[in-house]
Amino acid sequence: MSIDAEPIANEPIAALAGEAFAKAVTTLARGRMLTPFGVARSDDGVDQPQQFVVSEAGRIDVAESVEAALQWLEDEAPNADVCLIILDGYFSSEDGRIDAVVGRALSLKRQLMVEIALPYESAEDEIETVDVDADAFDAVFRSAFAKHAPA
Repeated sequence: MSIDAEPIANEPIAALAGEAFAKAVTTLARGRMLTPFGVARSDDGVDQPQQFVVSEAGRIDVAESVEAALQWLEDEAPNADVCLIILDGYFSSEDGRIDAVVGRALSLKRQLMVEIALPYESAEDEIETVDVDADAFDAVFRSAFAKHAPA
């Protein structure tokens, strides 16, 4: 028995993840703290960004901020084509703990959840310093994504 069905393209998930990871990398390259953030993209390509900063006594509570991001993802997923959250985290390997930008993309429409990790070296772990022109970095990504932005 054969079922003739068109596969649902997952390019919108990849596009949103690429844009969000570019923002995360830019934030880290500028030496800023990456607080959890999310983006919900509707079927017509409209983004609804969300920042998750839970603070107490002037200090950011990272664990609570992450919990708020996960709750938002669960609540927003039924209303969006694609939802994505980005966190500054880590994963464990045989070599130990590796710092990484971590993302979770969810599309109920496509019945798909993807988790992505982009490893990076924190400044305190680097032996040599690397100068990053953050404005030039931003310009490259703005130019690249402007070509794919909905009219």
